[in-house]
Amino acid sequence: MTAASVDHTPLGLYLHLPFCPSRCPYCDFFAKPFSPAEARLLMPALLKHLDLLAPLAIGRELETVYLGGGTPSMWPADAIARLLAAVKERLPLLPGAEVSLEANPGTVSQKKLDLLRQAGVNRLSLGAQSFSPALLQNLGRRHQAQDIHRAARQARQAGFANLNLDLIYALPGQTVPLAEDDVKAALEIMPEHLSLYELTLSPDTEFGRRYSSGRPPLPSETEIGEMERRSRTLLEEAGLIRYEVSNFARPGFTCRHNQSTWRGGDYLALGPGAHGHLAGRRWGLIRDIPSYAYQVKLGQQPFDFQESLSPGQQALERIMLGLRTVEGVDLPGLAALLRDDPLAVYQGPIARLQKLGWATCSNTHILPTTLGLDLADAAAELFA
Repeated sequence: MTAASVDHTPLGLYLHLPFCPSRCPYCDFFAKPFSPAEARLLMPALLKHLDLLAPLAIGRELETVYLGGGTPSMWPADAIARLLAAVKERLPLLPGAEVSLEANPGTVSQKKLDLLRQAGVNRLSLGAQSFSPALLQNLGRRHQAQDIHRAARQARQAGFANLNLDLIYALPGQTVPLAEDDVKAALEIMPEHLSLYELTLSPDTEFGRRYSSGRPPLPSETEIGEMERRSRTLLEEAGLIRYEVSNFARPGFTCRHNQSTWRGGDYLALGPGAHGHLAGRRWGLIRDIPSYAYQVKLGQQPFDFQESLSPGQQALERIMLGLRTVEGVDLPGLAALLRDDPLAVYQGPIARLQKLGWATCSNTHILPTTLGLDLADAAAELFA
């Protein structure tokens, strides 16, 4: 990959820190139990890799930084502070940039949260997943409901004014009332943002091998639909508005990093297993810490894969992602990309969307209906 031509549009950075307290049975991200030896390899590799990334962002400033994993909050606060300081030295941040960090409620303390806030983290995402002791145990989580409440209180005391909670529903053994109770418990914390994800059964995970979709103890499709309906009602009554299939936020608190990704924006990748996108090229980094560190030491980008997307492929990705959001698909943006009228190029799929009641269409946007958001994957398949 060569250095990008000078471009003054904002840029994002995704930083993947793969260590976790233990491997959760539902997770298919690149994550692994903490290894002191690999941690000693990874930190200098991340700093060296930043030097290799800097030429790709000449003339551009970071609007968002997202530290995901894994469990970034497992790392000492001074290590996170060192990383963020190095990012700012090599890739300047815009004033007011969003800096998010994913945290497990059982891996933070008041002191750590104070230091993270001082280091520049201004958006905290707590992986609550559930407030039910039995469901948390089944999920392999090491925290309890009281840890979520404690971490949220400490985050507020540290000065975090932008707090997200992650919840998972459609869990083995979960009933509709239990799913509703989780949302009610989350709302007691008064987060600015909430991500509500349906359990995905990846074949490469323990859950994927253990459970079959739609069979007990998993909830039925009817129960899952009722969980979604009741949860959305509770969230919207509390002022958290759905802006993407699985994401709800108070006005002014949508996740800017994710929104840029859904709009086809550019973001750089740092850390083993991270993914990036720049000017129609996307790539993933090696999912192995020693190999990642070795490639970086040689002064090479540690690619696992990279590919260039044609304008048509980029357009289809924007449609797929746009149909998952309430702001929909930006047709003038597609027209500039395709150098053609998207209403003509996609006349058939758009007509089908409207006939099914999954979207409305104007000269500027394809806007999914509530039903269309619920069936976003099926809607996107019409364009394949």
